[in-house]
Amino acid sequence: MRPSVRQLGILVAAAVPPIIFLGLVLVVGERWVDSAGLGTTLLIGIALAMGWAVVVVVIAGDGLSGDLRAVVEMTERGNAGSATTDSGPNADAQRRAATALDERNRQIGALAAGIAATSMTATPADVAGEVVATARAVTRDPTWQLAVLHVEDPGALPVGVYDDHSPPNPAPLRDLHAWAAVAEPQTSAHQRGRTRHLVGPWGAMVAVDASAGPEHVRALLLAPWAGRSDPTPAEMDLLSLVGQHAATAIEHAVLYARLRAQADELNRMAVIQSDFLRGITHDLQTPLTSIGAAAAALAAGPGMDDAGRTDLETIAHQADRLRRMVGQLLVASRLEAGAFVPRQEVFRIEPLVQRTWAALRDPTHTLTVRASGPAHLAVGDPDRLEQVLWAVFDNAVKYAPSAAEVRVDIDARADQGSALETTISVTDGGPGMDPDVAAHAFDQFFRADDARAAVPDGSGVGLYAVRGLVQAMNGTVAITSAPGEGTTIRITLPAESVDRAEEEAAS
Repeated sequence: MRPSVRQLGILVAAAVPPIIFLGLVLVVGERWVDSAGLGTTLLIGIALAMGWAVVVVVIAGDGLSGDLRAVVEMTERGNAGSATTDSGPNADAQRRAATALDERNRQIGALAAGIAATSMTATPADVAGEVVATARAVTRDPTWQLAVLHVEDPGALPVGVYDDHSPPNPAPLRDLHAWAAVAEPQTSAHQRGRTRHLVGPWGAMVAVDASAGPEHVRALLLAPWAGRSDPTPAEMDLLSLVGQHAATAIEHAVLYARLRAQADELNRMAVIQSDFLRGITHDLQTPLTSIGAAAAALAAGPGMDDAGRTDLETIAHQADRLRRMVGQLLVASRLEAGAFVPRQEVFRIEPLVQRTWAALRDPTHTLTVRASGPAHLAVGDPDRLEQVLWAVFDNAVKYAPSAAEVRVDIDARADQGSALETTISVTDGGPGMDPDVAAHAFDQFFRADDARAAVPDGSGVGLYAVRGLVQAMNGTVAITSAPGEGTTIRITLPAESVDRAEEEAAS
């Protein structure tokens, strides 16, 4: 019986009989009360009640003392619980549960630390070693190894057996690893997620699948399991997480190594291409110059008829044009190598525009030059600006129809920092470009399909060289174009007012 129920019964037994007795006396024994007196009757009733209470307490005393002793013992055990450990099956179960929880928290922490420490940019072999180190740290088992069975790119990660400090060349695979790759567990309870508990010719072992992708990487984490109890479902789930981490880390390392190798190869090819362009353009400059000079000398000599003189002038003009195109290729290669440094001079733009246009010798198009704004001088390299204008004019006359006008607008104004800038806008009457083509117009070797169809003989480096040259002179270049509305190339360069330039020249 519960102590509280027992105590309530004792109180009822002690209080109810005296009350009943007094009620009977007052109702039935009126004469006796009258003869003895009310006070005497009350005293007798109280004495009888107290006596009855004593009897009840004496009878129930053993039970109350037992309850009190139980309370005292519980209190003493509670106070001593922080300093001593109870014995018994419940206490042992609690200790085991707490130990298992601490171990599981440690394992998860070790796995998280291994994931954070694994570097994707390390070599795949180093990542394989880091994966094994993580498995050993999680399980506190130094026998774990990683068997790489197949790699799509063997050069990135050699096939073999890795441990936590594997050299670049791993240990060779054995029959054990081939068997573990295909062996089936004895029951379904021996497989969970990526983890299998196997028993075979080499004893018991645990194999964790660390494969990534269908054909990228096939690998296993292996550890001998002889003499141990079967892994629990919770242990197998944890090992499956280790296998998932191993698969992801190895796949990322292999893909990164492949991309790095491809990038190195592309850089190597770019260097070869740049060296080839630089060498071939340098070698072509001298003979083209000689051809142009010889043709001009023959045309100016005596005894040459008009037809021959015209042919020689054409030869000289085309040689000069080829020399300029080769110069564009040479500039492009120097820009890529970072070896181009333009001069810084002050010069007038209009004469340079007229001289560059005359060098084209194109009678089918007309040039209109308009200048506005304050009188000024451009700051930059006049030879390089001539090369820029020649490339822009050459595109204008190649793509614009015959008799079309090429307009050059020169303007000067102060920028937001009050520095003077000059803007050279070259507008042609050509077919124009859609926005997608215009966005790539300054890319090296880029030519739109329509441009290739209209003018097959193009290199695709003209506007690329234009952008590099203008930027090297601390300027900017932009393009505005729309289908059927022509194209405008807008070049902005630093400038100085004529008065300031004269003052600097005088000083």
